[in-house]
This record gives sequence, C-alpha cells and structure tokens, in this order.
Amino acid sequence: TRLAVRAADGHALVLVGRRGGVPILWVAANPTGGEGPAVSPDRPRLAAVVPLARGDPATSGGPAARLEAELAPSQLLAADAGAGAPRREASPSCVLADGAGRVLARDASPQEGARLEASAPVAAEGWAAAAPWRLDCSQSRGVAMAFVEPLAARSRTTLALNLGAMGLAVLLGLLAVREVAQRERLEAQAREEARVRDLERQLFHAERLTTAGRLAAGIAHEINNPLEGMANYLSLARGALERGDVESARRRLDSVRQGLERAALVVRQVLAHADPAKAPRTPLDLNRVLAEAAEFVRSRPEFTAVRFESALARAPLMVEGNPIMLGQVALNLIVNACEAQPGGGEVRVSSRGADGAAEAEVADRGPGIAAADRERIFEPFFSTKNSTGLGLSICHSIVRQHGGRLDALARPEGGTIFRLTLPSAPARTEVA
Repeated sequence: TRLAVRAADGHALVLVGRRGGVPILWVAANPTGGEGPAVSPDRPRLAAVVPLARGDPATSGGPAARLEAELAPSQLLAADAGAGAPRREASPSCVLADGAGRVLARDASPQEGARLEASAPVAAEGWAAAAPWRLDCSQSRGVAMAFVEPLAARSRTTLALNLGAMGLAVLLGLLAVREVAQRERLEAQAREEARVRDLERQLFHAERLTTAGRLAAGIAHEINNPLEGMANYLSLARGALERGDVESARRRLDSVRQGLERAALVVRQVLAHADPAKAPRTPLDLNRVLAEAAEFVRSRPEFTAVRFESALARAPLMVEGNPIMLGQVALNLIVNACEAQPGGGEVRVSSRGADGAAEAEVADRGPGIAAADRERIFEPFFSTKNSTGLGLSICHSIVRQHGGRLDALARPEGGTIFRLTLPSAPARTEVA
C-alpha cells in the first residue's frame, strides 16, 4: 500500500509506503524511482486520485496538487489474524486473479469434503478499474451449512409448532363436533325415552281400566249369585212361616246368613286386591288357590263352552306367599287358557309336589304359541292376541317375587301349558 502527494507538475512531495513490512515516510523530490519506494512499475494495483485544490483549478492559476493512493491486491485478502497465524477451517478460501488467469493474491484455508463456490468481478467506486480482476472463493459445505443450520432448525421448529397448533385446532374442532353430535343424540334419546314412558303410562292406565272392568264384572257376578240365592231362601222362609213351619224357616234363614257371609267375603277380597302389598305372606295351600280361581272362571257365562278338568294333588301343597297375588296369577293363567279357545275347548288345572317344590299347570287345547314367541311371551307389551301384553309380564314378576318360576311349554296333543313352580313352605315345628 502506498500514498503519494504530488505537486501540480507531477513530482512527489511526500511518499508513504512500506519497505520490508516497515512503514517508511519520504520527503523528497525523487526518493527511489519514479514510482515511489520499492514499487515495481508492472506490479498490479488499484489506484485512486484525489485533487487537493480548494477552489476551481481554472481560477486558482493552474493544476492543483493531488493525493494518490495505491492498494496492493494482496491487501484485499489480508486476514484479521497476525502474519503466520493458521487459517481456521470456518474461513473461506479466496483467490484473486486477473483476466489472463494469473493469481494476484491468495488467501487459502484448509477445506475438506464437498465445497460451495462463488465468483464475482472486483470493482470499487472511486478507484481505477481493475483490468479485469475476478475474485473466486470456496467454502466447505459442512461449514457453510453450520451457519445455515440454526436458521433451518428454527424454521423446522416453527413449522412443527405451526403444524402442531393446526393439528390441535383440528382435533379440538372434531371433539367439539363430536360433543355436539353426542349431545344431540342424548337429547333425542331423552325425548324418545320420555315418549316411551308416556306410552307406558297410557298402556298401564288402559291395563288398569281393563283389570278394573274384569274385577267389576267378577264382583257383580260373585255378589249376584248369593243375592239370588238369598232372595229364593227368603221366599221359601216366608212360605214356611205362613204354613207355621218354623224349623223350615229357620233353615232357610241360615242359608240367607251364609249368602251374606259369602257376599262379605267377596267384598273383603276386593279390598285386599286394592292394596295387595299390605297383605303379608303366609303359608297357604296352592291347591285351594287354584280351585278358587278355576271355580270363579267356570262361573263366568262367556266361558260356558269351555270344559274344565281338575287334577289337583290330594295332599295340600303348602307354599309361602301372598294369597291375593298368587290368586291373581292363577286367575290370569286360567282366563288366558279360556280366551285361547273362543269356540270352546278344554282347560285342565293340575298340581303336584316334587323335590321340595310345588308345581301347578294350566293346559289348554288352543292353537298354541310359536317357539319364537314363547321366548318373548313374558316380555312387557308383547302379545299374540292384540292385548296390552302386560298380564303375563305381571304374572311372571309376581312369581319371581315369590322365588319361583313361570314357564310356557308346548302341549304334545296341541295347545299350551303354563307351568308354575314355587318353593314349598318350610315345615313348622310345634313346641310342646
């Protein structure tokens, strides 16, 4: 590098340069050749000229002095470290060459593996144009990527976070949609359940009305029979009194009293039916329950075409239960057997004891029940005769409450058998 201050005629006034790396200042007209100290005329360099005149050269009386600066090409590639210091692998390796390919300066660093290369022409504003110089640099790919990798890593992290946020947003959206759909399904299910419960209430109400109608008809029939008998006995007693036959009148009046007792018994049974849960469970004879139910159904005029057979066990079949509720089961089974034969037929009521249990069967000769329907015959609201489908379901529940079971079987000769099985009542030991 050299600086020169020249007069208007071109001779050097002050020269500053280096000789052997040592800065030197000359104040002489011609210190060491026309190009300054230790300068080869053909050495490539970059030069710049700055006029030192304060005004216009045309008005100041001639050319003004000027400052000339020259820069050696090697200074363009000078390293920051001191002379002789080893180059770091991270530093690029650069070569400055002229148009003929001659190397003007080199700044090499150790490079291994694949490299990235770049090339650019040398130019600087205010300096003499290099004729033509070119700077070629190369850098190890690993080192170059080391500078880029943190940015790439941050970009990948940002992208991953964005994708994660988008995925979370999509997941939350799907969960929200699912929640709304589930809520709608639950609301629809609640509405459907409410509708079903309302229908159940209506059907139970209809069943209660039907049961009340049957009960009223049975009460009327049961009370009408003793009333007719009482009327006949009173007429006979009156005739006996008119004849003076006191003994015959007394017998007729005893029959009237029995009729009154029978009517009172019917009323007590009706009151017990009104709240069967209050009736305690006591040991009772299943044969008697079956006989009373069969006798009640036999007396109904709509079943006069049905023939009744009874094959009850000779010994009492003692079970623990509520006589009113078990009577309802027997009555329902016998009535169903009669209704299965609207044109007339046969109903057989039988009982027997077996292995610590009491069994009762009600058999008919109707069309029977299909095997698929027998599996559902005790389900609520299932019916094969266009009824509410609650009668057999209630009977099944009552039997289960008594620890027994109720089965529907096919009769080999045609028809259906309903078998009622209840555990026998434990024998009571009398204490002397």
